[in-house]
Amino acid sequence: MNTSTKGANADSRRARNGANIGTRHQDADQVVVQARRNNFEGQNNKANIVEALLPKNGFNMGLHRPNFVSALSEYVLETDLPRNTKIPKFTKFAGETNESTVEHIARYLMEAGDLANNENLKMKYFSSSLTKNAFTWFTTLPPHSIFSWNQLEKAFHEQFYMGQSKISLKELARVRRKTHESINYYLNRFRLRKARCFTAVP
Repeated sequence: MNTSTKGANADSRRARNGANIGTRHQDADQVVVQARRNNFEGQNNKANIVEALLPKNGFNMGLHRPNFVSALSEYVLETDLPRNTKIPKFTKFAGETNESTVEHIARYLMEAGDLANNENLKMKYFSSSLTKNAFTWFTTLPPHSIFSWNQLEKAFHEQFYMGQSKISLKELARVRRKTHESINYYLNRFRLRKARCFTAVP
């Protein structure tokens, strides 16, 4: 066997060894050492090594990292501010029981100034006026589900409007998760109702 053939066979064996790293019966420390040895130098941070090894050991779930997707439509998010326009400093609404949604909307439109004349910009920067529970609510709305200012304002009032200052324990017990409502959205809505209950709830 000539030298070039031997070299090709050696490369082939190394490739097979690299493809088969991390068998089920290997010690975990040996797997990591072997992974780094078999040309994993470019991926030697722990997260990348784990991501590479899981599929080789029969695990297909991967490392799924959640990504935030806005409730606003794409064309709203792509709307740019006019040149030389600064984003106003908005008064924050937290979703507390002593806050008025009607007053917040009125104050937001006043503070938005000329931005309020552009429906897309008015929608795009509304979340900048929210904080704490109110901002959490906004982040749990279904992705790309809001297409107009009226729809956004209606959803905001439905979530936070305090027409009644207090509710009974019986009314609190009737709060049920709606069809297609995310668990985070439901829990946030329940906490807000619970805060209005005149009977102490642990």
